[in-house]
Parts: sequence; structure tokens; C-alpha cells
Amino acid sequence: MKPVHSTAFGLLLMGCPCWPMAAHILQVAYYPTLQETRTLMLKSAGYQVTSVLGNDNAMSLDGTLIAAADLIVVGFSASHSVRAAMVLWFKARYPKIPEKFPEADVSTFSEDPTLWLAEVASILKS
Repeated sequence: MKPVHSTAFGLLLMGCPCWPMAAHILQVAYYPTLQETRTLMLKSAGYQVTSVLGNDNAMSLDGTLIAAADLIVVGFSASHSVRAAMVLWFKARYPKIPEKFPEADVSTFSEDPTLWLAEVASILKS
């Protein structure tokens, strides 16, 4: 993974283009306020959202829920090593989740919620 700069809405994303209805987004956040903000943004845009705080909570999720996610969002507010560990854990345990961006997956540096949501939508469409 390449190091990247972090902002409130800068994220790592992994895509799974396999949704029959509203896309299900799994979010791993590292600060409660950012977790709540992103969850509200995504839900208001019509996405189904499962959101957890931290790697340990993500790792304790039911495997079928993780495997069914259309997009996995790992927040940028933790250190690179913490984020990298989470992404590597997902990749090792759920290899059938298609990888759209194998290096850092994708990052968006915008703090504008409209641009951030547009990036999410763009990833889900491709």
C-alpha cells in the first residue's frame, strides 16, 4: 500500500460490483464522530450501511455480512499501519471480494461531502 494523506472524508475503498438493490456499504471508522457523519451521508444517499468502530469490531463481524458488502470503506483517520492491517485482513479472509484498486484501493482527498459521495457512486457503477 502506498501512504496517502488523510482528511475527514479521505478513504480507502474496495469494490464488489454485485448489488441487486441499494448497495450495501461496510464502513470501518476510527472516530465516533466520523463514523456517524459518514453513516448519515451514505444512508441519506440511499445506501444500506453497516458501520463499525475500529479493526477489532470489523474483524468480529459475521463473515456472510462482510462477503455480501458491495463496497468496503476503511476510514483514513487512523495511522497507515492500522488501515493497512484492516485492508490486508479483508483481502486475506475474503479473497472472493473483487478488488478494484489493489494498491491503496482508491483514495479521495476531498472534504466536500458531495464530491466524496460522487466518488462512492462512481466506484459502485464501474
